[in-house]
Amino acid sequence: MIDNNAITIYLAKMEEVKRRLAFSEQQLFDYGKTKNLHYLENSILHLRKVLESIAYASIAPNKKAYSELRARSDKPVDFRKDYNGRKILEQLAMINKDFYPIPLEKPSQVSPNQWHFERKKKDFLTKKRFERVYDRLGKYLHSDNPWDNDKGYLNLAKELPAIYNEIRTLLSLHFTVIRDGGFGGIWVIEFGSNSSPSRVITAIAKDEFVVI
Repeated sequence: MIDNNAITIYLAKMEEVKRRLAFSEQQLFDYGKTKNLHYLENSILHLRKVLESIAYASIAPNKKAYSELRARSDKPVDFRKDYNGRKILEQLAMINKDFYPIPLEKPSQVSPNQWHFERKKKDFLTKKRFERVYDRLGKYLHSDNPWDNDKGYLNLAKELPAIYNEIRTLLSLHFTVIRDGGFGGIWVIEFGSNSSPSRVITAIAKDEFVVI
């Protein structure tokens, strides 16, 4: 059974990713013009929230299994209190190794009513890269220690545009694999632009399936 509420949540988080990405980029632009560090800090904060929104989106189609896993942990927790993006990804991987967005090229028609999607090979935010970036951004969310205040702001500011591009390359057209309860299959998600909404196409597998 397709969980329409899960689809609604997933698409809502994609829209949040768009808004926060655009705001983060604008704040970085303003930092470049003014060199006011507060703009850069705003940019970093919203980029970190972008990553968390991607993690929350990934919970949506796996909510049943994810919530059960969290309830069975050594210290049972309510999954609705989870907030750490990297830890959410680690937990999701325990219940669905193919949960992370898999980026696609634009489809090509191979026969009437049949389309083929090639996977993107490079220049997107991999799961490992997500985790590294997420952890790296964490130290910039706190006030500077006056005895050790060189956090590497300038280097990070130079790298942010590439990270933005990697996120958009990951999400622009992607699929996510679902193995949760009564539904097994994939969602193909078109990220859309700031002026066009994200969309999803569902593909249902009748039997067990593998992702290669």
